[in-house]
Amino acid sequence: MARYAWTAQLRPGKVDEYVEAHANVWPEVLDAIRAAGIRDYSIWLFQDRVFAQYELDGDHAEALRTEAASEATERWRAAMRELFVPELATEGVTWMPEIFRLD
Repeated sequence: MARYAWTAQLRPGKVDEYVEAHANVWPEVLDAIRAAGIRDYSIWLFQDRVFAQYELDGDHAEALRTEAASEATERWRAAMRELFVPELATEGVTWMPEIFRLD
């Protein structure tokens, strides 16, 4: 099992919209996440920045492709991308390496 994490900054005035969207994630998006093998997925908010972490058994690139193959995921990501400040990363998020872990 591996853990993956990403971060992104929200545009000014978009924090509440992002929080509301994640209180009502579309069931088809949740199904696509699960189908990709992603589990124990959490997103935290600090001011205008979000931090996310999840667990995955298997190939990360393949899981992302599986998740992205869903039409609902494509629409969801397009909507969320509008809420993020553009960063030097794909999909508006920056992947973060794990540097410490205490099990």
